[in-house]
Amino acid sequence: MLDWLHPDEITGALSRLIPLIAQPVRNTLPQVAVYRGLPRDELFPAPTGVPEAQVTTRWRVPGVVSEDIVFPSQHEPLEPAFRARYLAEYRETHTVYARRIRPTSRRERPRVLYLHGYLQPETWLEELAFLVGMARILDVEVIQLQPPYHGRRTPRSSFLSGEPYWTADLVRSVEALRQSLLDARTLLGWLLAEYPQPVGVMGLSLGGALTLALTCLDERFAFSVPLIAHMDLAAMLADAPVLATMRADLQRFGWGIEEFRRFVEDLGWYRLTPLLPPERIAIFAGSDDRFFAPAVVEAMWERWGRPPIRWYPCSHMGFIPRLPAVMGDVRRFIDRHAAGI
Repeated sequence: MLDWLHPDEITGALSRLIPLIAQPVRNTLPQVAVYRGLPRDELFPAPTGVPEAQVTTRWRVPGVVSEDIVFPSQHEPLEPAFRARYLAEYRETHTVYARRIRPTSRRERPRVLYLHGYLQPETWLEELAFLVGMARILDVEVIQLQPPYHGRRTPRSSFLSGEPYWTADLVRSVEALRQSLLDARTLLGWLLAEYPQPVGVMGLSLGGALTLALTCLDERFAFSVPLIAHMDLAAMLADAPVLATMRADLQRFGWGIEEFRRFVEDLGWYRLTPLLPPERIAIFAGSDDRFFAPAVVEAMWERWGRPPIRWYPCSHMGFIPRLPAVMGDVRRFIDRHAAGI
């Protein structure tokens, strides 16, 4: 296949149109020193408690109900100038939204906290065609967390869902990462307090990278299922066609991949290790993935004690049509977990 016809490269080319409609990206590199060398518990804090969440029914059909779970984010930005921006410009992301698809009759099955991909909007089509299908195939309750700056958390100044999440405005990007991980752990605490059935975490692409990070930060997750992802942020920046604009903007601000890698190292990111044993982790990857390089995935798999891994002969974008078959493989993993691996 000609390189420019590769599905991942086509997606990357389309992503280069985003700056034509997006807000200009600020150079916040002079402010990133505030994050370097911080203790892990300060950089990636645990929730301070279980939030009071509002649960409302969205729709109901025989056997399945859709609910919204809404609560305030506990996120507090560390960088002072961004803290003011966050309070004034990004009020939409102060509230956490999770969409839950659950069977109307609860059974003794684990639940899945699901994290979706970068730039993904929250749509009826996604809910009905994907989330409902996922819940039915896996035979579990599925709770999809909306990451900051996506879906209903998209700032009014943004044209696209997720547009501000991962850009060369590095302070905002780091804070988005911090908030994503805290919101997910806060939601986990609420779910476990609601009733004691175990909760696993699963994510796709960016959501898969967040899933891997959560596997290293919170031992309360019953299992972990990262889909087409690794958690090497510098490798992601270097490789992913969809991050070409971020690479160019950082270069314009004076940073290349190595400067970014050293910054990520200073966050202690590369020292994160899984808190779950290998048998409670299942990795799914694409052998021709240009967003998350297979060699980086394999190196992580080795470091993590060789948990179960399944390779599919496809690109990153080519993984999407395979999701029904992938969910069948995930179901078998969850069934083994539910039976007490």
